[in-house]
Amino acid sequence: MWLNIYTLVTVVSAIILTAFGFQLCGVDISRKKETRKLRTSRAILTASYFILAGATVAELLVNREGDPKIIATLTIATAAYQSLLFTATLFIFICPLYVTRRRVWTQVGIVTAAVALFMPVALATDIRWIFPAALAVYAGQLTYYTWLFRRKYAESLAQLEDYYDEEQDSRLRWTKFGFYAALAVGVAASVSMWLPPMAYNLFTVGYVVFYGWFSSRFSNYAAKVNYYLPALTEQPEIKPESEQPSVPEVAATELSDAERWEKTERLRVTLEQWVADRGYAVQEDRREQIARELGTTPNFLRWYFREQMSQDFLSWRVGLRIEYAKELLSEELGISMNELAQKVGFNTRGNFYTYFRKVMGETPTEYLNRIKLKNRTES
Repeated sequence: MWLNIYTLVTVVSAIILTAFGFQLCGVDISRKKETRKLRTSRAILTASYFILAGATVAELLVNREGDPKIIATLTIATAAYQSLLFTATLFIFICPLYVTRRRVWTQVGIVTAAVALFMPVALATDIRWIFPAALAVYAGQLTYYTWLFRRKYAESLAQLEDYYDEEQDSRLRWTKFGFYAALAVGVAASVSMWLPPMAYNLFTVGYVVFYGWFSSRFSNYAAKVNYYLPALTEQPEIKPESEQPSVPEVAATELSDAERWEKTERLRVTLEQWVADRGYAVQEDRREQIARELGTTPNFLRWYFREQMSQDFLSWRVGLRIEYAKELLSEELGISMNELAQKVGFNTRGNFYTYFRKVMGETPTEYLNRIKLKNRTES
């Protein structure tokens, strides 16, 4: 009875994974130099889906009796490759410049060598320590990937936030969830061969659901790639020590008093007009673009807010957005929070709620309810 259920679950999962793989093949990614690595990640991810689907079919063909040793061997070998492929894909999402052919092929070579040593010994002998040893090596692989992902995630998040001058964790959080979910699948896979039959079947269903979720997230990322790539592929300009900075990059402290006063006054007037035009409500403007609109440079803009405003530009802009949100909440009591967040310049409702609570000490909904209660009381 178990073998029949096991066979059914395995066959269905292979079919579904294959369908997900073909779905990924159809994801539209513009063919240009900047998206080359994303197209590569699609190929890597698609390969991982087909590899897993093929492994499940191979498991049935060579293991009609449900031999636990064969299941364990194929599961560990497949899990090692899946961890590599998923990690490489996620790294392309968050730090494309870090992913190079040399790094990828080095990891592929290491995993392939380990699998080539493990499988013949595991299948042809009864050495008891081979599976614990393989699991220990696999645990080391996952530990290394986790350490590297945490470091690169923090770097990429800082880079994205610096580029757009806004909290970006909500945009990247899915990659963190995806990595740890894939990690959990890998850990579960490593012990799945010792699970009861029904639990093993449930595990199979679980990872198929995860693979479906991940394919949809990849499609969403590809649709918004023009938002991520400029920030994540920007490299700081490295200048020789002997090279003097150009005139627009001269620090404010190196200007004469007259020049600094003139630039400061010009920026003050321009900022007043920028505020009047609600420039702060424009989404996804990076600091360099805003500085150009204001007729100055990012360095001088940073200096101006630090020395003249006693705060940074991001905090100041957030304050303006919150004040505008309060104004809209008072005027349009029926406005939805999603619409409000977009209207005042936040890229997500989550960001809007986070900053509103930070500034006002309450959520936008609580603030709106307080306004409604006050209006009813006064009337």
